[in-house]
Amino acid sequence: MIKRALVLGGKGDIGSAISLQLELDGFQVVAVGREDFDLTSTDQIATFFAAQSHGFDVLVHSGGLNTPKTFENLSDSEIRQAMEVNLFGFLQVARHCLPHWQQCQQGKILVISSLYGFLGRRGRLPYVMSKHSLNGAVKTLAIELAEYGVLVNALSPGYVGTKMTYTNNDEKTIARFVSAIPLRRLGTPQDIAEVASFLCSPRNRYLTGQDIVVDGGF
Repeated sequence: MIKRALVLGGKGDIGSAISLQLELDGFQVVAVGREDFDLTSTDQIATFFAAQSHGFDVLVHSGGLNTPKTFENLSDSEIRQAMEVNLFGFLQVARHCLPHWQQCQQGKILVISSLYGFLGRRGRLPYVMSKHSLNGAVKTLAIELAEYGVLVNALSPGYVGTKMTYTNNDEKTIARFVSAIPLRRLGTPQDIAEVASFLCSPRNRYLTGQDIVVDGGF
């Protein structure tokens, strides 16, 4: 039977690369973006899953919200929205996927985290908070879902040449990033997709609860 993969944020640069790679790996991929359902809406998430005739063997969470603002300029609603999109929506989706994993006694979860899942950065409070929380969720879910044969990991990209990177950073900042990367270049979405491919594949049989950093040595 063909395995199915659900990629949240599957229309973004990294999500698109992962979706394409999983298709090449033989998965039937459902890549969803904000236009498909809102991760802040439990009703829209429930409606999406009610329309599915089969469960998902792999869940990739590549969706994310990152709005640069310092703490003094952030509203409570902006902080809540980042947590809803980056963390709580993912947990709601995983809850809907769980019955299929319990029935099949196998599955994979891959969360696309960030260097800011273990570092901090000025002007990125909601993003940093949510990514730290995601990494904690990965470690805990890896323990709790192991009895169902579900492997749960995070993949933390370093500085990748995506639209978000170029939107949120000026040329001088990006040049500073590159100068600090031993490989002297930004990563590409495909660099991330190649690692995601292994983590989601049957070749990964024993790696769980980990945060794999893909950052060119940064």
